[in-house]
Amino acid sequence: MKTLANCTLKEFLQQINKIKKKAAAFYDVIGIGDIRRTLPVFKGDETPEQRKEMIRKQGMKNISAIIDKCIDENIDATVELIGLMCFKTADEAAEMEVSEFIDIVLETVGSQRCIDFFMKLVNSGLINMGDTSTE
Repeated sequence: MKTLANCTLKEFLQQINKIKKKAAAFYDVIGIGDIRRTLPVFKGDETPEQRKEMIRKQGMKNISAIIDKCIDENIDATVELIGLMCFKTADEAAEMEVSEFIDIVLETVGSQRCIDFFMKLVNSGLINMGDTSTE
C-alpha cells in the first residue's frame, strides 16, 4: 500500500500539501490548541518534581481529551485525515480494515523522513501548532 513513507518525492510533496491544509482546519475544529493550553492548577508550594509530575498528568488528560474530540465528535474528519496519509479518499479510508490503519500509522510515524519533514515544518512556523509552552 502506498503511504507517505514509501511514495515518490513528487507524490510526497503533493500529498503533504493536502495534509497540511486539512490538518490546519482539523486543528481548529478539534480545538487542539485550547486543549493543549490546559495546565494543572498549582497551589504554589509544589516542588519542581511535583510540578513536573502534575504537568505530565495534565498532558495525559489533554491527550485523552484530544482523542475524544477526534473520535467522539469529529470521526469523519479524523478518518479523512488518516486517509490522506495513504492516498485514499475519505470514503476509501472509511472502508479500511483496522490492521491497514495500524500499519499505515506505524509506517508513517516510524518513518524518519516523515518525522523530519513535519518537525521542520513546525519549527519553521509553516505549520502552526499553537503555544506549546508548559508554564
